[in-house]
Order: sequence, then C-alpha cells, then structure tokens
Amino acid sequence: MKPPLFHIGQEVICTNDDFTLLLVQNPNIQTPKRGPIYTVRGLYDTHRGYGITLHEIHNAEVAPGFPEANFHESRFAPVPPLEEISIADAIEESVTV
Repeated sequence: MKPPLFHIGQEVICTNDDFTLLLVQNPNIQTPKRGPIYTVRGLYDTHRGYGITLHEIHNAEVAPGFPEANFHESRFAPVPPLEEISIADAIEESVTV
C-alpha cells in the first residue's frame, strides 16, 4: 500500500465536502467543509486507502461502539506553506517605491 498523503499535525483543506452518503448513514456526524484550514489528528489504514481525523472535528461519541468516523485523504489537499517575508525587507521595498 502507498504511504499516506498527509502526516499528523499537517494542515489541510477540504476539496470535496460532499458527504451525502456518510450523512445518510448517520446524520449526526460532523463533516469538514470547503474553506477552513484543518489539522490532521489521526491516520487510519482502511481497505480503500488512508482516512484522516481532524483536530477541529470530533465524532467519537456519534456512534458508540464503532470507530470514529474518518475522511478519505483524497478529499483533502495540503495547505501550501506561507512564504517567509522579512518585515525589514518589506518596509524597505515600500519606502523605495
């Protein structure tokens, strides 16, 4: 099996927030939405690849006796790193322009 796309602690964004089938199974499950940044809390090796849980969403109590709902990694993309900008350089550029 391929290694997971993400690691615990990595920031991700949801690219596919259509969880219709999951919500039909259990309408109480909280699901990620497009837009916010989430942080990977856990990785689960499933029969369809890796699933992830997120620090911002907790579903452990939704279905007692079953594993916490996780979301397939293909529904997410990594958050691109912010460029490190020197404040001194930025001020200098704005003064000289």
